[in-house]
Amino acid sequence: MRLKPRLLLGSLDQSRTKNLWSELAKSSTTTLLSIAGLVWFLSYLYLRLASSRDPTSYFFDEGSGYERRYSLRREREALDFVRSANTTQDGPIYKSKGKPSMCVGVATIARPSGHQYVRGTIGSLLDGLSTEDRQSIYLMPFIAHTKPSEHPIYNEPWLAALSDRILEYDPSGEELVRLQQFEQGHHWRNKSMYDYGYLLQKCHETGAAWIAMIEDDVLARDGWYTRSRQALQDLAKSSTSDRWVYLRMFYTEGLLGWNSEEWFRYFGWSFMAFILLFGILLGGRVKYPRLQRQVSNLNVAVACAIILPSFIVLYFMAGRVTMQPFSSGIHRMDRFGCCSQGFIFPRAIVPQLIERTKKAMNEDYYVDMLLERWVDAEALERYVLIPSLLQHVGDKSSKGWGYDANAVTTWNFGFEDHPP
Repeated sequence: MRLKPRLLLGSLDQSRTKNLWSELAKSSTTTLLSIAGLVWFLSYLYLRLASSRDPTSYFFDEGSGYERRYSLRREREALDFVRSANTTQDGPIYKSKGKPSMCVGVATIARPSGHQYVRGTIGSLLDGLSTEDRQSIYLMPFIAHTKPSEHPIYNEPWLAALSDRILEYDPSGEELVRLQQFEQGHHWRNKSMYDYGYLLQKCHETGAAWIAMIEDDVLARDGWYTRSRQALQDLAKSSTSDRWVYLRMFYTEGLLGWNSEEWFRYFGWSFMAFILLFGILLGGRVKYPRLQRQVSNLNVAVACAIILPSFIVLYFMAGRVTMQPFSSGIHRMDRFGCCSQGFIFPRAIVPQLIERTKKAMNEDYYVDMLLERWVDAEALERYVLIPSLLQHVGDKSSKGWGYDANAVTTWNFGFEDHPP
């Protein structure tokens, strides 16, 4: 006898219902984890490439990061400019005319390694300037030797052709003896403090409104003067124009990472992200009952305890420069600025700075340390112009053996992104 199928009406067994919903929940959890895992993995691959030149990133690649994409070309342009000045017999090479807007001081010494970067430094500062811009600059290279002829560039024709004044020491008596002791004893910190104050004083005497102090192993990007002059005008118009000390021309992104001084703030961000996600999921489940199956307790726990933390970790792995980049323009940089490759000071602040260098002559720290301690004590403001106007290319330190490792890593990565 053939039995006809019967449709049984009524409720399913409660245990079977429980199991069914349990299976559905597990299935949606698996789907959630699968989708999140795929997005995380794709994000990982993207950020591995995108932040390979970010020194604050887990994915930082030295080979790519220190590639000279722009500075190598800029160096060639600068040296070509210097060579043309070295050989030009006819035609004027424009210099400062009238009262200068900016005095540019470049202190230089002969490096023990034999690598002299100052030709590129001065060439890059001048190459590309209009006649009007060049005439508004007073260029003052400072041969910081008690015997200037010890520097290889001292007798090179281009130096006199391009400079408004070649500064040399003019002390005598005890002061000269002290300088010679600094040189002979390799007291670089003490001597650099003296040199900085001395060059500042001579630049101040030109009457320039702005004084740029630039080290002898950097390259200036094309258009540096136009951009810095505009930034200085904007700062002069600001309401706090009497409270700022310098406009930084160089910084290194390596100090702008997830610094320990701000870990409490990072924890706060992460906790707020957890609260926000948890609130959205629970709020959505209450407002839209049909979502209760997908937004189960298990799924909420997985999203908040596994998925969100994994993306937070990836965020920090990517690096701060990648995830929180600075926009172009003027920014406050009261912390984590480095180093002393280039500053522009307003004229009004320079006499105070000169006095500070004199008082710190016998202290055991560098100029940038002096600046930061003074500015911190006075609660003054510091600014930086982004992108960087300068690149540090001196991989052989002027201080001799033992300092080259730090010299190599003093690098601005964004400088190399300058369009060709």
